[in-house]
Amino acid sequence: MAAITVAAVGAGMTMAAATGGGDTVTGGTKTGGWLVAGTPVLVVTVGATPTVVTVDGVAMPSLTSQTAVYPLNGGVYNGRSIAVTYSQATSVTVGAQVL
Repeated sequence: MAAITVAAVGAGMTMAAATGGGDTVTGGTKTGGWLVAGTPVLVVTVGATPTVVTVDGVAMPSLTSQTAVYPLNGGVYNGRSIAVTYSQATSVTVGAQVL
């Protein structure tokens, strides 16, 4: 699994080819029960082949020639590494950005 780099607020996000065996991304964080400013989002763009993206073991609706954005809220993920897998990785690109 390859690690997806999370771009900082205001920085350019670089999309990269999805890895066939899946990728990982770091979720948002919280301190003392409060979410730290900025929630990272995972951005996935899929080509013409129907693709199911699974984030932390939860399958998302199938995508075909679409882009989807998945929030990685610190209240749920709290800074841990999150597994992201794909039913297929041809023409799939991924990136992550803090909003």
